[in-house]
Amino acid sequence: MKIRYVVLSVLLIGVLIVGAVFIMPKLISDEASTTNEASNSSTTAVTKQPEPIKNNQPDTTATTTITVPSEMQTVIEENTEAIYVDEAGLLAGNYPSQMVPLYGVQNVSESNQITNASGKPGWKATYVSDYSTDELLVFYQNLLASAPDYTEEPISESTSLKGTVSGYSISITISPNNPDKTDLPGNSAVSIFIEQV
Repeated sequence: MKIRYVVLSVLLIGVLIVGAVFIMPKLISDEASTTNEASNSSTTAVTKQPEPIKNNQPDTTATTTITVPSEMQTVIEENTEAIYVDEAGLLAGNYPSQMVPLYGVQNVSESNQITNASGKPGWKATYVSDYSTDELLVFYQNLLASAPDYTEEPISESTSLKGTVSGYSISITISPNNPDKTDLPGNSAVSIFIEQV
């Protein structure tokens, strides 16, 4: 029995010595090479050219001409006092405000040009309004009502309006504003999504 303990002790000591002889130098050299790589990468980072920043422009431009139907133009003309004029340049480039204007805007929170999965261009805009959801809903219902495929779908406290006009799919969601999500004060939040069909 004592011989078994002696053999196990010798074997354990042998493993520790082999570990100290072979593994410790490797760990020390790995640490040194990591330190050298870190110092080399900091000098390399200075000499690298920065990667170009991709802007929010779509990869393609709209090819379908935007034609505003007379029914939509009438609704827009009857509400010109509350139509948003983008003097501050907050809307994405070429946003079709002549077809789907922002109505009763207090703050524009986001506006981007997009490219959908099939490569077609479009726009996205989100804003907050002091108008009630009912007031906004009446305007956008009247605006899209002439679309042949117009649909309206209430979802919880929100209402989603959809239709295709002049070769563009338009989706508008009107909901009560949640300042925790938008970081903006106001009564209502509107999200507009337009893409070329």
